[in-house]
Amino acid sequence: MKKKKKSVVPTYVVGLVWLSYSLSGRLTSLSGLLGCGALSLLAFLIAKIFFPDKTMTEEEIAAEEQAEKEKQEKAAQKKKEEAEQKAKKQAQKPAAPRTQTQELLDQGAEYVARIKELNEEIPDYKLSAQIRQIEILTQKIFDYVKMHPEKAKGIKQFMNYYLPTTIKLLEQYVVLQNQGLRMGNIDEGMKKIEDMLDKVIVAFQKQLDSLFESDVVDITADIRVMEQMMASQGLTGKDTF
Repeated sequence: MKKKKKSVVPTYVVGLVWLSYSLSGRLTSLSGLLGCGALSLLAFLIAKIFFPDKTMTEEEIAAEEQAEKEKQEKAAQKKKEEAEQKAKKQAQKPAAPRTQTQELLDQGAEYVARIKELNEEIPDYKLSAQIRQIEILTQKIFDYVKMHPEKAKGIKQFMNYYLPTTIKLLEQYVVLQNQGLRMGNIDEGMKKIEDMLDKVIVAFQKQLDSLFESDVVDITADIRVMEQMMASQGLTGKDTF
């Protein structure tokens, strides 16, 4: 038994005609719509002549559909294999080496997180407020270095000694605090750490302030140049003779 298999080419041709009219903006008027309809009909009839419907047996239609299905499956498999190969190459690609500044910032983030953890273990309100201030100052220092990587050398001592030593003192405070008694050596150790935190805050404030030193120098120089230019052009509001 034979069946007709319609050609899809005439339909595609009609679609192209409408797409062309749409992109050109000619469908906004009645004349454009009528013209597009007439041209579509003409294109459809011409395409039918060159690409007529096929009369095929059921076996031929099934075979053609199977061939098309296998073609699509092969294309999908090829696309999948290409994607897997690309992913494999990317996985094998060595990670870009971290810069010294990035390593410093990563370590700094760990320090900030540790300070926050220790603060949560200390119930004393006053001490907790001091530790919170230390955390904020530390974060501001690393934020500045992130924006100005060239300043990383300026916090070397802060990074290698002051910050880890401060964290060590806080850890020791937690150990003493957890004994549940303030007496003798325990009380003395806790008091020394409590007194030290005020000095730590001052030191961290100075560390942050020192990072802005060159910025202030640049600001001062810019202001001096601007003042001189304004004065030379009589824009300062002062009479010149």
